[in-house]
Amino acid sequence: MSGHSPKNQPALLTLDLDDTLWPCMPVIAAAERTSYDWLEKNLPRITLRYSMEDLRNRRKQLMLNQPALKNDLSEARRVHFRELADEFGYGHEWIEEGFRVFYTARQQVTFYDDVLPVLSQLASRYKLIALTNGNAHIHLTGLSGFFVAQFSAADVQAAKPHPAMFHRAMQFAGVSPEQTLHVGDHAIHDIEGARTAGVRSVWVNRNNDIWQHDDFVADYEVKNLYGLLELLL
Repeated sequence: MSGHSPKNQPALLTLDLDDTLWPCMPVIAAAERTSYDWLEKNLPRITLRYSMEDLRNRRKQLMLNQPALKNDLSEARRVHFRELADEFGYGHEWIEEGFRVFYTARQQVTFYDDVLPVLSQLASRYKLIALTNGNAHIHLTGLSGFFVAQFSAADVQAAKPHPAMFHRAMQFAGVSPEQTLHVGDHAIHDIEGARTAGVRSVWVNRNNDIWQHDDFVADYEVKNLYGLLELLL
């Protein structure tokens, strides 16, 4: 992996969200706790039978049984709620409210310290587009002022590393793969995904991990977004 600045300056930066701009698992854990507490108050037959871990495992099994749901985590949660409603003899009228309880809590992220200072500088120089396999949203996390667009797996019905999300972003921005640089933390979703789309990549390695893949590699590696800023500017 190179530490030198790109020879061809990009016009478009695509950025992953979860674990690139904020730690993901604490957000999901807190949102699932909020959701479970709401179920316990409003649909207690469910929580008398299932623990929070039980529900998580059932949702994972649901996505194994219906793989298309992996491309739309919001719909996966709604389908899971519908199954629970039917199992326990509840109606379906609560499902959207129940989903909103989770979804609102899921947007309560805590940015890494480098995120806001760096995005504010990058946004004045490049087009920024967010790409995510999950269901966080820039408008709800307070980042919409920095990005020109966001695309998710649900939008293109394909999760990274499939190249569809990258292609949609480049089409939206009117740029070529050579004019695009993708920034993300995940070796497969972000780095392999970018390679598949013909896009250069920056691996954000916040935890000082060892690269584990022999068949592909990021074009650049940085420890945080300050490193990205240094790389570009």
